[in-house]
Amino acid sequence: MMKLNGIFACVSIGILLGGCAYQVPVTANPDLNVYSSYSSKLPGTYALYIAADSFSRTVKPTGIQCSVHSYPLDLQMAFKDATVRTVQQLVENVRVVERPVSSDQLAAENLQGMIVIEADTMNATVQFIPGFFSVSATSTVELSANMSVDGLNGRLLGTAGDGEGNVEGDGGQFCAGGADVIADASEKAMKKLLGELGERLSNAPRLRVAGGINKQG
Repeated sequence: MMKLNGIFACVSIGILLGGCAYQVPVTANPDLNVYSSYSSKLPGTYALYIAADSFSRTVKPTGIQCSVHSYPLDLQMAFKDATVRTVQQLVENVRVVERPVSSDQLAAENLQGMIVIEADTMNATVQFIPGFFSVSATSTVELSANMSVDGLNGRLLGTAGDGEGNVEGDGGQFCAGGADVIADASEKAMKKLLGELGERLSNAPRLRVAGGINKQG
């Protein structure tokens, strides 16, 4: 009932202002099944810094259907949470930090290395397709991010990854269902992106050597 009341309130305001803003309800979606050639986690304690400022924007529908509405999409907190949970599956100990740690600090705090994951780009679309009795919605979300790992003696890994999510679903009353479709596409893209970065982190030979492991197992 509260959700319906919110929809009707938005529609009432939308009649006056020209459209509704439906906040996209995204939740964290980590990849907890990252492929790894190794049976063990990366040993030691790594600092982890995540910058997700680029993962926020307002999505406007393509085409005429529902075009007066907008869909604010903010993945920043969800991406940070999902990233931490993904990396925790791959690294023995993870310490989340508010800013990157220098090599001197790494040594002083007995840290194995500094992992930095930064959001690069986010592209998101939603389109509504009218049917005989209802409206369907389709969304595509594309995410990209870069990752670096620095050890006590310099750069150990530098890479980038991307993920894409495509979802079709119910457009809902007054186009409100578009927010859920965008959310589902975002969560799929997030999981694929983190799976790709996670594989590269876990399987990087230089990280294994730096941690004292130079063979599988």
